[in-house]
Amino acid sequence: MTFSFDTTYKELDSELYSRVTPKSIAHPEIVVRNDELCADLGLDTAKLDVEMLAGQDRLEEPIAQAYAGHQYGSFTVLGDGRAMILGEHVHDGSRYDIQLKGSGRTPYSGRGDGNATVSSMLREYLYSYAMRNLNIKTSRSLAVVETDDAVNRRRTEPGAVLVRVMNSHIRYGTFQYVAARAPDELQRFTDYVIDRHYPQLHKNDRTYVEFFDVVMQSAIEMVVDWLRVGFVHGVMNTDNMSIDGETFDYGPCAFMNYYDEETVFSSIDKHGRYAFGNQRPILRWNLERFAEALQPLCSQSGLTYGELEAKLDEFEDRFDAQYYAMMQKKLGIGSDGEEELVDEFLEWLRKTNADYTNTFLELEAPKTFDDPVFTTAEFEQLRDKLAAVGLNEELMQEVNPRYIPRNYLVEESLDEYLETGELSKFKRLLTVLETPYTSKDMRSQFQQPPPREFDAEYTTYCNT
Repeated sequence: MTFSFDTTYKELDSELYSRVTPKSIAHPEIVVRNDELCADLGLDTAKLDVEMLAGQDRLEEPIAQAYAGHQYGSFTVLGDGRAMILGEHVHDGSRYDIQLKGSGRTPYSGRGDGNATVSSMLREYLYSYAMRNLNIKTSRSLAVVETDDAVNRRRTEPGAVLVRVMNSHIRYGTFQYVAARAPDELQRFTDYVIDRHYPQLHKNDRTYVEFFDVVMQSAIEMVVDWLRVGFVHGVMNTDNMSIDGETFDYGPCAFMNYYDEETVFSSIDKHGRYAFGNQRPILRWNLERFAEALQPLCSQSGLTYGELEAKLDEFEDRFDAQYYAMMQKKLGIGSDGEEELVDEFLEWLRKTNADYTNTFLELEAPKTFDDPVFTTAEFEQLRDKLAAVGLNEELMQEVNPRYIPRNYLVEESLDEYLETGELSKFKRLLTVLETPYTSKDMRSQFQQPPPREFDAEYTTYCNT
């Protein structure tokens, strides 16, 4: 089948979205398509042609969502400026947003052109693919379709449309928008989100507090997973925080190679607000803004805002518990109570700036990597301490990837496509990242970090 749409978002107040039409594309071409995702969605690839993927053949009228958000701390009213939801696809009892990104202007575009570059859409395809296989909840990319536009960002390159799949695109910033612009709709909208994402929450006088609680827990799990693999999202604005705990909007993101909690790759994050080590406190800050958007519901339902604040007060302890459990597993420790040893290990990482991914593989299998940092007496002493309580290979192999998208390899694959039209490097990366926890050639280029000078200068861009 093709898409089976049943778009419930259109039943909400029309102030929350706009009906839109994707731009006309004369000669769309599929660059890459995720056939595994097609199968997961019950889609027949023979019927899913390029005209449908590019939004040229439509089953219903698409919409662009309105939302707001704190961008680098400043509140702004926003919306889908270059994205449109084709519809909500229903398969096996599950519902998915099918969204086109780079599909042209909308009422929320402002001065933007509504376009996207082919390199930025291929980047999102690659990163969402990697995150999925790293067992991190994420948006997924169904296809990248090249357009006949010439899009000018840092350089001029072909335009493209990404077909993005999510449980939904509702975000903290959507609640901020409703609270600010359509307050009379806040309760109805919140009930809709609960019914759609958290139907297990039975209606009672504490439903909204329970809703906040499960959203906070899903967010903690998401960010702890980021820290597990060294992922730096790069733009943790409240409009990029999914209500369902899905990682999405892979713009200026990257993976940390050499351990440094101040790692920043984004060109616009001048002060390190969204640095690797700041992702935890920023999550707390974002949740505070989400709680503020829910505050009007308290008086309507007999709750007090203090009950939401009480949940927020649990954040640090809950994050600590989740984080230390994760780190102990990375170190192969099967029991609780080794927080001090985890802290000692983290302090060693801070001092040495060792490669984050390879350090855990070296602990598991000594002398795998020819890095002087792994031959020091201090590292050997630390490994001996860990061996006394952990280094369980089975535990470690579940959570420590052998491969991540190394930044320089990502750039090489994108440059190859732009310069030659070939996807050979891109497809090799996809093959490696299909099973990132399975050892292949540990000394291959896919496992090697770049020179330190590369990471010191490496910069990623939003390309909006």
